[in-house]
Amino acid sequence: MRQTLPKRHATADRVRTRCDVSDIEQSGFFEFDRWLGLARRTRELLDAAVDEGGLPAGGADYLADRTLPHLEGVQVGFIGWLRADTAGIAELRYLLGRVAAARVEPPLDDAERRAAAAETSIERSLVARGGAASPLRSAEPWNLAALDHARVVLAFLPRIPDDEVRYPAGRRTYADITAPRGPAELAGRLDELERQLWRTATGRPPDPVDPGFRRAYGFFDAADRLGLRAFGRID
Repeated sequence: MRQTLPKRHATADRVRTRCDVSDIEQSGFFEFDRWLGLARRTRELLDAAVDEGGLPAGGADYLADRTLPHLEGVQVGFIGWLRADTAGIAELRYLLGRVAAARVEPPLDDAERRAAAAETSIERSLVARGGAASPLRSAEPWNLAALDHARVVLAFLPRIPDDEVRYPAGRRTYADITAPRGPAELAGRLDELERQLWRTATGRPPDPVDPGFRRAYGFFDAADRLGLRAFGRID
């Protein structure tokens, strides 16, 4: 579960760092444009964290208030997308264990209550494996769209030419970062994204040689570079 990030400034003094969406492609859909702006600003903040050893003023608030909630929405979409026929018994048990291990408190809000309901559905699917496949739960449409976007970005990541990689230090290639090959690997990559962002948001300087940080940076680099093509639009 996501921890509460300590507030570094009083609310009245908080400095919000915002991305100027007029500088990026416009899709005509607010949510898509917001995702593109978020990807770009997050990559810029990770650049600063590597170059300067920490986030600029307002950077931690942006990651905590914008980027991480978006990734949590992707996780909700993943749970809603997961079906009993997307993986074998062993993989479903593994995924169920991951979800159960992450929950240490009763659900506190609507999103957590939906996730708890999804856990129950997964358990039932393991018992009734021979029945007709059906969605484990109905996720919000934007959660599912956010998951689809993340999967496209992860598939695009290793295809970025080395000379276009913007990783600020260390190994400047994503060719070795393979796309997730199943639900378990996808779950692992989504968890890693959240974990790396929380480490950075809570003041831990990123290690450029850490493969996990390079994968997290690469995700936002790929999302920014892919732009509207991730939504099937090429102007």
